[in-house]
Amino acid sequence: MERLKFVTTVALTFISLSSLTTYSTEKSTEKSTAQYASQTNCRAQSDWFNSPVKPPKEGKDSPFAFIKGQDSSTNCDFHQWSWQKFLYLTQIDKNTNQLVMFGDDYLQVNNEMMPYFEPWNDLLNPTGFKLSSNLILEDTTQAGSHGELFTKYGNQPAYYSIHINREFIKSAAKTPITSSDQFAVGSVEIKAAWLATDQLRTLYSEQEIDAQFYTRQALIKADNKTMRSSKVALIGMHVVGVVENHPEFIWATFEHQASTPDYYGSMSTFKKVTTAYDVNKVVSDSDNFIFYRKNTTAGNANLSYPQGETTTNTFRLYQFGAPNGAPYTTVATATQQNQDAENFNNIQQLNHSVQQALAAQTSPWQHYFYAGSVWLSTLDYQFSNGISGNIVPPNANDKLRGSLALANITMETYTQTYGDPNQTANYSINNCFACHGITAGKSTMAVSHIFNNFEKLRSANKQLNVQSAQ
Repeated sequence: MERLKFVTTVALTFISLSSLTTYSTEKSTEKSTAQYASQTNCRAQSDWFNSPVKPPKEGKDSPFAFIKGQDSSTNCDFHQWSWQKFLYLTQIDKNTNQLVMFGDDYLQVNNEMMPYFEPWNDLLNPTGFKLSSNLILEDTTQAGSHGELFTKYGNQPAYYSIHINREFIKSAAKTPITSSDQFAVGSVEIKAAWLATDQLRTLYSEQEIDAQFYTRQALIKADNKTMRSSKVALIGMHVVGVVENHPEFIWATFEHQASTPDYYGSMSTFKKVTTAYDVNKVVSDSDNFIFYRKNTTAGNANLSYPQGETTTNTFRLYQFGAPNGAPYTTVATATQQNQDAENFNNIQQLNHSVQQALAAQTSPWQHYFYAGSVWLSTLDYQFSNGISGNIVPPNANDKLRGSLALANITMETYTQTYGDPNQTANYSINNCFACHGITAGKSTMAVSHIFNNFEKLRSANKQLNVQSAQ
């Protein structure tokens, strides 16, 4: 029955007939100078590891609510939301025996926010289609259309899937969308990165793959006519969600620990580096990475797409998305660099806390890590002026918070710096808002690319009628 209700909601969304309205968060008009609070003890909560895992608080009873004109949320609150949300989404739903992200409350869609269907034969459904219960993989395009990602040995690219929940769909159903409309609190968009497990067998045995990765069956679209069934492993995931007072979404991201090494990184607390990027530096002497060959120097690995290559040899420039090294340390403000250090240390501490608990459960999720998130300090923020991802003067968005150089190596491999780590001219660093920013006068809903694509279809009356898919 729940699935039927969800499909009906989806149907109404995609034929633009829903009367559902977007919930608009209320913002206090009172003023406060407390834009950033400090947190020194960022750890997992014990109830994150109970069964079932409860979703994090996101509304007016959450840490993100403004109280008497004060924003008391901390850097740690956003990271804790991110990890708890990931653990909630990746637990088994006992009603469906699938991960929550594949359950009744979520729907896989393509880049134009259209659901996937399967042909079937049923006299009660003359259209011959139903919503697919399979994970269907066809998209291999990196963020910003910057090439494809392969393993260091394989010749089959990584694949990507997109999943949205009920709240996201309800918000998208409203028409017309005005500049004041927002995605409702609780709206979630997920993007996941997958590798066919045969691409990992050079590095791992089948038993190791099952122990160290979340795996499942998927249908991979080889061309426009055929599909093949394949076992796939999850290698990365964006968890993007709206909480109270944050219609811009919290942009959180996760990766597998075996993805790549870090150029600027630390095993313990944050270490500030004032020297410039060195192309002759060997990033790692370990060969235990999926996308990096041991002893490769930075200059011989690829931060920009190596056109035509069907193997990948790359690295992560900034651990946890914390910008570091010259010239950043000479152009960023001291306040911002202190925030970078706190952000790094909170993520490091939280990851260690979560992974200890997951290891005690012998869970494959212990082999994934939280790579950071980025958001805005929204008290008194004028969304009507737009959103940018610029983090350094003269055009810095001083309301950016979290991992200011955030990039997921499995989905944004070649947009970390667009190939220029030193960026000696017009210095800037990329994060999620570099691509998901909005211009002045736009609704914050425009940060979602799939929503924008759906809006174009809807305005051209080309949206798909799925009313009969019940």
